[in-house]
Order: sequence, then structure tokens, then C-alpha cells
Amino acid sequence: MVHHIIPDPFNPQRIGVGISAAGFFRSDDDGATWHPYNKGVLADFIPEKYPEVGQCVHSMHAGRNPGWIFQQNHCGVYRTKDGGENWIDCNKGLPSRFGFAIAVDPNEKETIYVFPEIGPMERYVCDGRLGVYRSKNGGKKWELLKRGLPQKDVFTQVLRHSSATDTCERAGVYFGTTAGEVYYSINGGNAWTRLASNLPPVISVEARVV
Repeated sequence: MVHHIIPDPFNPQRIGVGISAAGFFRSDDDGATWHPYNKGVLADFIPEKYPEVGQCVHSMHAGRNPGWIFQQNHCGVYRTKDGGENWIDCNKGLPSRFGFAIAVDPNEKETIYVFPEIGPMERYVCDGRLGVYRSKNGGKKWELLKRGLPQKDVFTQVLRHSSATDTCERAGVYFGTTAGEVYYSINGGNAWTRLASNLPPVISVEARVV
């Protein structure tokens, strides 16, 4: 399943796709030919742990630096600085490798947000609390952001398309949960406010400035 299409903002001929149970593929000729680029990405659910193809991308977004892409994979968070030719493991400091959503700040070039879950057999947030992890240096270091979020007996998850940022000068960050709640932050995740509740499971969140 192709679920993310990543046009390169610096190269109009280059486009990437994230595919469940296949990995990241890139075309450098406007889609005429495609090649896999998954070097360094773990696939711990199959015998060959670092195959050419077979990784499971959950969410993927282009960065604001040339060649940068971030992904939340079935087996961790990764970044690349060269369009996918080499992926860097960014999981040190996170409570789990598993998760679905990832959001990228449109102004701070190395700031990203992820929403870890326990694992593929227990698909809900870690430690029974709702927390967002932010990195301001492309995944080298993480901090837990939880102010304003429920911290007890939480068994929900954030799906692959359920997080977003807007394009304000100080970008807003938004995410929805399978418990039917939507949260937002206007200060980079330092504090969160519940925007909506009692909704059906939230499967997609988008932000637009009008």
C-alpha cells in the first residue's frame, strides 16, 4: 500500500513513495523508473533484518533541508540527508521503536514530532499516558512533551495520517487519536490543548491557514 508520496521540494524530477511492507522507493526521472532505497532501515519481522526491500514505512515526510526525509517505520524513526540512499537510526531516547505518525515543523528545519506506541502487538501509547516526543536536532535527542495531555490509564494511538503542522510563523502542531480526541499546540508542543472530543476514531488530520 502506497500511503505517502514525497515530492522533492529541491528537485522537480525526484519523487519518493513510502510503502507498507515494501519500504522507500525513489524516482529521479519524474516517475519513469523507480529504485528502492532502504539502506540502514531495520525489518525485524523477517529473517533478513536489513533487506533491500521489505521494510514497513508507516509515515514519511520531506525535510526542509535538501535531501532530508524523516520516517516513522514499523521498526523505528529514521532520517536521511541524501534522499534515502543512507538512513540514520534516530531511536535513542524513545521508549519504543513502534509508532505510526510523524510531523515535521515547517520553520525549524530539524524539529520533528513522533507518537511512540508499545509495539505491533500492543498498539497504544507507552506507559499508559499520552505523550509526544520532540526532537529539535533531527532525531539525535528527544524530549517528552505531556503538559495538557492525559497521563493516566490512556489506551489510544495516533494513526499514520493523524498528525499535522500549519504554516504560521510559529507553527501549530495538531494530532488526533483513535479515542476521538484532537489536540493542538501553539508553542512547539510545550503545552497542549484539547480541541475536540467524543469524535469517532480520528484517522486523518490536516491544517490550513486561511
